[in-house]
Amino acid sequence: MWLARPTPAAAQGAGDVVLPDPIPMGTTRPQRADRILIRNATVISGRGSPRTNRAMPPEAPIDILIEGNRIVNMVLRDPVNMARSNTPVDDMGADLVLDATGMYVIPGLVDMHVHLRADGGAMGARALDYQYRLFMAHGITTVRDAGTGAGMESMRVQRQRSADHEIVAPRLVLCQRWPLPLRQWDVGNTPASAREMVRSFKELGADCIKVSKSPGHYPDVLEAIVDEGALLGMHTMVDLKVSETDAITASDLGVASVEHWYGVPDAALPGSQNFPPDYNYWNELDRFRWAGNLWMEAAEYPEALSAVIDRLIENGTAWDPTMVVYEDMRDVRRSVTPPWRETLFHPSVVDGMWPDSTTHGAFKSEWKTSDEVMWKNNYRIWMKWVLEFHRRGGLLTAGSDTSPHGGMALIRELELLQEAGLNPIDVIRVATTNAYQVLGMEDHCGVRVGCVADLAVINGNPIDNFKVMYGLGYGFYGIAARDEQWRQGGVRWTIKDGVVYDAPALLREVLWYVQQEKARDITEESGGPR
Repeated sequence: MWLARPTPAAAQGAGDVVLPDPIPMGTTRPQRADRILIRNATVISGRGSPRTNRAMPPEAPIDILIEGNRIVNMVLRDPVNMARSNTPVDDMGADLVLDATGMYVIPGLVDMHVHLRADGGAMGARALDYQYRLFMAHGITTVRDAGTGAGMESMRVQRQRSADHEIVAPRLVLCQRWPLPLRQWDVGNTPASAREMVRSFKELGADCIKVSKSPGHYPDVLEAIVDEGALLGMHTMVDLKVSETDAITASDLGVASVEHWYGVPDAALPGSQNFPPDYNYWNELDRFRWAGNLWMEAAEYPEALSAVIDRLIENGTAWDPTMVVYEDMRDVRRSVTPPWRETLFHPSVVDGMWPDSTTHGAFKSEWKTSDEVMWKNNYRIWMKWVLEFHRRGGLLTAGSDTSPHGGMALIRELELLQEAGLNPIDVIRVATTNAYQVLGMEDHCGVRVGCVADLAVINGNPIDNFKVMYGLGYGFYGIAARDEQWRQGGVRWTIKDGVVYDAPALLREVLWYVQQEKARDITEESGGPR
């Protein structure tokens, strides 16, 4: 059980913070029942007005009845309705009752931008199981893999096993990345060959297409990609970077979503960005340093920026900002000192935070106060236009652009969306039903009778404080007593397709795996057997 005897975290490398006992990976078993009752919950439905981005406020107390994989009844238990009802408070024939008194129920979260790592690599033999548990333990029931590092052939098997509940895993939506490999641009570099490659993606089993840099950013090639994908039932997501295609061009061609923010401010500039004379895009220090000035340059043309936003909305193009993945630009020390770094991060992830010219994103051989100030200003303007996109009715989603710490990163993305000015109720809608709308999953329609039972039951009020969603009480790090922190907040149960998962127990399995992997690294470094 979750309320096990705590183990001093000194044994886990986190000072004198106390954590629950780790348990071996695979110990936790999902709970299945024909009829499941969630009793006495406060519900945030993730639903709202179809004309605007106005979301519905919390409602309580409500009993939610699940049959199979669907919500089949919701019974109001507030005093007014109880006084007018002759219906007794009973278990409604449920085989499993979950007491959600004091807890909040939201739709299962969707991480719209992840990159899953393969088994057997730097993250060890059970890398996928480790990553899946981090997502599921934080209430994430669906992820869109934006170009898996695990390979489409193996991941399509994983996708089916997840759908069949043979493994503990979120629902997997798999995008094949283009181009692959990145260094070869003679593949798919014409409209005709691009169409052929899209067809090959479909044969591999891809659900969608992820376009990243050339040749997919040649406008004529992107047009062919999007069109052929649509014919085959595959949507296209684009990471535009600095390229020939800006957000207006991509949106007019019919892409489903613009990732990050590249292409949005670019489309407002009357000419090129003011790069320094020795700028080199493929020098990542140059690339990310000067990306921090782009929004400030575009802000000089507010009418043009406004027109870009309006065009995206008019075309129905979603925007997935992934603000969390760039946050280290405005405070690099924050990124290397999170409280879960020593307990939930795989050791290879921790090692990958340091400068390495061969690793994407590990470019900070220097990073100055001026860089952080530039990026803080960049965020200020970026967030202003994210909020404006939302206020005008644009389709926002939430993504982390990671996987080794995707669970925690997506919760942080929710906090950043609130920082941008969105109401927390709207943030829940953004991270749930908005995402399912982009993915075309009509039956995943929030907390409503008839909808698929993908839910997160949270031990606390996320509308008041998204930090209650961090596992192991890490949202209370520094403010709760160290021997009580791990008992605070967190997702209590994650329900996917009507199957119940014990979220805290999944995190105990993550603790165990990280410990095993640290021991493996030490053994390998010492020259001993693996």
